[in-house]
Amino acid sequence: MTNNSPILSGTNLFKQFKIKSTPASPAGILTAVDDVCLDLFKGETHGIAGESGCGKSTLGKIMAGLLPADSGQINYLGTSISALSKADQHLFRRQTQMIFQDPFSSLNPRMRVGDIIAEPLLISEKQSASSLRSNAEEIMQTVGLAAGQYNRFPHEFSGGQRQRIGIARALATSPKIIIADEPVSSLDISIQAQIINLLQNMKFTYSLSLIMISHDLSVLRHMCDRVSIMYLGTIVESAPAADLFKRCLHPYTEALIASIPGVNRGQRQNKIILTDDIPSPLAIPTGCRFHPRCHYAKDICRHESPLLENKSLTHRAACHFSSDIFHS
Repeated sequence: MTNNSPILSGTNLFKQFKIKSTPASPAGILTAVDDVCLDLFKGETHGIAGESGCGKSTLGKIMAGLLPADSGQINYLGTSISALSKADQHLFRRQTQMIFQDPFSSLNPRMRVGDIIAEPLLISEKQSASSLRSNAEEIMQTVGLAAGQYNRFPHEFSGGQRQRIGIARALATSPKIIIADEPVSSLDISIQAQIINLLQNMKFTYSLSLIMISHDLSVLRHMCDRVSIMYLGTIVESAPAADLFKRCLHPYTEALIASIPGVNRGQRQNKIILTDDIPSPLAIPTGCRFHPRCHYAKDICRHESPLLENKSLTHRAACHFSSDIFHS
């Protein structure tokens, strides 16, 4: 692997789920991730944004090796994880950790928080009980929890404290990569900033590479080096964060940015405001998936799917009319 090679990459990832019929809806096939390519480079924070149901969380779990893709490939340090030896697969799982969205359901309510944090060490390393406790207490203090809280249960903590427990659990095995799935979406605004700052500090303290999944572009603008925008299972735009917020090249991205106060200064004056709900992934529109909600859509958009292609050296977008709509 060269210095310019990604530490983690996904190529042509595809994932579907079979949906059983219910009294309210028939059975069907839900396409969650469709031909997605994503790279994470050493030391960077790569953001993934989009509305709920666009496939962000599924993509994150696939990248973490927690969910198998139906097709496509995940490479770690340039090698497919399916081709790794048993020892290297063990190393990959140690060095790639996930912080889950809901700090209330992602922690075992019957376990003491110290044991929750120590469990990854117990699984991956042979340590004495005293050593496990000492390491767990040290990590707790690192994320702003008191060592004296070791024997408490999750229900005794606030949402922000529970998310700190989740972060501590992810840090326990000294990972190289952390995939954070909406880590602040369920928290109060006042607590969100604390967790974001904690993640930033942990990134630099532990030399982490971070995938940050969020529907909040203001969070990603603050944290990320690059941002990819997902819509109905595909990436429709990807660019360095500074470029994306200065001049986006896809109507969906434009609408997302327009909805966030203070983020869209300097952008185009005629904004698209999304009024319709995202179409069901059980019935993905033909052509460009965004065309039913796109103010700029033309006949070609209804019939021909645009490729995610380079619009500049570092900026990709999937729109037939990027150069016409978003001319500089």
